[in-house]
Amino acid sequence: MSNTSIDVAIVGAGLGGLYMLHKCRQLGLTARIWEQGGGVGGTWYWNRYPGARCDIESMQYSFQFDEELQQD
Repeated sequence: MSNTSIDVAIVGAGLGGLYMLHKCRQLGLTARIWEQGGGVGGTWYWNRYPGARCDIESMQYSFQFDEELQQD
């Protein structure tokens, strides 16, 4: 890891972490995500529902900030 400074440290690459990264980039901030799992997805993806994007059928709990990703 380099000694490059960042504005925001994000722990967890679940829905909340990915949204935080998106908002930081919109604001021109540098950010980095640390995730314990092997990739993005968060607790529900890695521990409960492999292959699922979320644990409920709801448009409120999804990637609403990116229409293309949400529809994928």
